[in-house]
Amino acid sequence: MTNFVSHTSPLDALTHALGEQLSKGKNKLEQDFREAYPILEEHIARKMRKKILVDQFNAAYKHELNLIQFRKLLKEERARRHADGDATRCQSCGQLLVEAEENTSAETTGEDA
Repeated sequence: MTNFVSHTSPLDALTHALGEQLSKGKNKLEQDFREAYPILEEHIARKMRKKILVDQFNAAYKHELNLIQFRKLLKEERARRHADGDATRCQSCGQLLVEAEENTSAETTGEDA
């Protein structure tokens, strides 16, 4: 049986179609990543390997990110939150987690392999 959705106007149809697109594909990935971002940053600050984070993110959200895509999303989300003034802080000490990552990134060049 086919499920047809009737809309009262073209605007309603457009609103519905665009809403469905937000829950699919790249938009879904970006939404899921934004949702998971604070916990990901917390674990990065605790020096968890990004490969493990990618694997766990993929398992939890049913995506197929690779490490390069993960790093790109991480960089974009950090920039977006920084521009919005919404930097993630450690729940216990209050330190900016991005700053913690930047401070240790020079010391750990091969940790993500």
